Amino acid sequence: MSTFEREFNSAVEAVERDVFINLVCENPQLTLAELTRLGKGKFAGLLGTVCVGDIIEAGGSASGDAVVDLKAKPNGKARGSHTKTKQAKSKAVNTRTPEGRRAYDAAVLAIVEAADHPIKAPEITTKVGGTALQVRKALARLIELNQVTWEGKARGMRYSGV
Repeated sequence: MSTFEREFNSAVEAVERDVFINLVCENPQLTLAELTRLGKGKFAGLLGTVCVGDIIEAGGSASGDAVVDLKAKPNGKARGSHTKTKQAKSKAVNTRTPEGRRAYDAAVLAIVEAADHPIKAPEITTKVGGTALQVRKALARLIELNQVTWEGKARGMRYSGV
């Protein structure tokens, strides 16, 4: 298989994965049993690449709903004073359209280039908004375009301009 074919297949798989995550986020009434059934058919490989954290991150900025109180009593009333409300940490951004992605990528690139030292993704998120997934995707696109470099691994990953 040629390099082009591998890159093309990888890009298609990434898009399928993103679409799957978005569909799950847009249909919160889906049960775990229904998702499990998807894992036995055509989507088995795709479902194997998605973790709960990806879905939470993707749906986190869109929902803005109340945070689940794990100490809640079965009757629905929470122990303690009141139900906590999640406050939006960052502003919502549009990355669904090519224009939106270009604008978001430009904002991320500006922050990375303006930093006097390599910068972590959460720092970028606080400055430009969006979710952790959106920032990581924007950084990946910028790395592919050789506009950003990275160093470190996992949570120690830092980015700098070329």
